[in-house]
Amino acid sequence: MNKMLTLLILSLFALTPSLMALDTDGLVGAWLLDEGKGDAVTDASDNGLDGEIAQGKPKWVQGKFGGAMEFGGADMVTVSDDAALDLETFTLAAYVNVPKISGKWQIIASKENRNPTGRNYGLFGNINTGVVHYSFTTNAGWKSFDAKTAITDGEWHHVAGTYDGSDFKLYLNGEVDAEVSPGTKPDTHDNVFFIGGCDIGGYWMTGTIDEVVLYDRALSEQEIKELLEDGISVALDVQPGGKLVTTWGQIRAQAAR
Repeated sequence: MNKMLTLLILSLFALTPSLMALDTDGLVGAWLLDEGKGDAVTDASDNGLDGEIAQGKPKWVQGKFGGAMEFGGADMVTVSDDAALDLETFTLAAYVNVPKISGKWQIIASKENRNPTGRNYGLFGNINTGVVHYSFTTNAGWKSFDAKTAITDGEWHHVAGTYDGSDFKLYLNGEVDAEVSPGTKPDTHDNVFFIGGCDIGGYWMTGTIDEVVLYDRALSEQEIKELLEDGISVALDVQPGGKLVTTWGQIRAQAAR
């Protein structure tokens, strides 16, 4: 019995560094896409920004962490507008598995209105190159830029876009793949938050999305890597101050990898 207890304690210490690293301060929404059935898409951040399948019949499938949602080119999930989604600094991230990009630009996740002149933030697949595309609107018009590395290989990739009020960065698999200083801030609008598709201009994803995460601040490169390695679920059980606490569910998730 004592031997088993010792092994358990050692295991806890071995797992704790990665589990304790991610700070959830500023977490706005976390759509893990683990439901596995139905039309509801729960915000696991406890901020109540739940979504729903608003069009089509995307498939519930196995994801990078738990479940995921496979979009077939005419599906979308929407989260109704909320003041918490209107961000001047942010991180938008997700795991994606995209075999190809065809038709039009493909939404990973984006906050925009049904008049396509108002976009607060958005991550897309570039139809021409297969790289991650970022764009937003300002009073001066459109601002956009692309990552450098294509994601259309049918493998899981972690993608993230951050903005700290000055610089935009696009991360691919935990590394900065592109960055730019646009010289202007994005607009905030009373817009819908879309995942996997948008009926504004036919921006339909053909691929699988998992772990959509939104923060109201720009995460550091190290924090992006922690999201990549551990998944956002390790950040859901928190103590005062926004620091992680270890749970048996998190330990099992670590042990399974």
